[in-house]
Amino acid sequence: MSRTSYIAAREAFERRLTEWDRADQKAGRQNILEAFLQLAIANGFNSVSMRTIANAVNIKPPSLYSHFPNGRDEIVAESLRWHFHGFGVALLEAVSHARNADEFWDAMVRLHFTRQVQLPESNLWDLLVTTDRMAGILPDDLRAQIDDWITLHENMYVAAAEDMGCPAAAEHVKVVMTLLEGATRWASPGGDDDKLERLSDRAVLLSRAVLEAKF
Repeated sequence: MSRTSYIAAREAFERRLTEWDRADQKAGRQNILEAFLQLAIANGFNSVSMRTIANAVNIKPPSLYSHFPNGRDEIVAESLRWHFHGFGVALLEAVSHARNADEFWDAMVRLHFTRQVQLPESNLWDLLVTTDRMAGILPDDLRAQIDDWITLHENMYVAAAEDMGCPAAAEHVKVVMTLLEGATRWASPGGDDDKLERLSDRAVLLSRAVLEAKF
């Protein structure tokens, strides 16, 4: 395996992220997406209606359709894409100074862990994606985009693990990603920056232990 395979995986991720660029969202759409996320976090995904979103942004419900003609389904889809794009931008920034696969791996784990425990919407969307896998609640085209994004993200971990000499890297990476996605179950999100740094160090150590485990 090439010692630069993690770089190729990063470049593939970056190319697809460029296609998903959500930076051109107008202010009105951004406000609606933010309101939807906050309502879903506070009250649960299924409780959010067009009326509650409209009330949150102080507009009449019919006016929402001027921003999102396809209604709530479009808001859900765009919120999910917006969340993933934000994660992707932060991830690429986090790994931009990595000089080798080890530093690349550690930077990914730290970013993944930090966003998981600091941003409630991370858990919200993980739950939504998991529910879709069981019940098929999302449109087919959105599901295909999500699956593609998750695969490209996972490939970055796998490539780095392989470059670090981990056998059966794909199997180990699935365990690591499950560990990170469940971070709020074993790491309290409260506390100061020093505590967050210590917890991030723990996340890196745990991920390394998984890579060294014999399956």
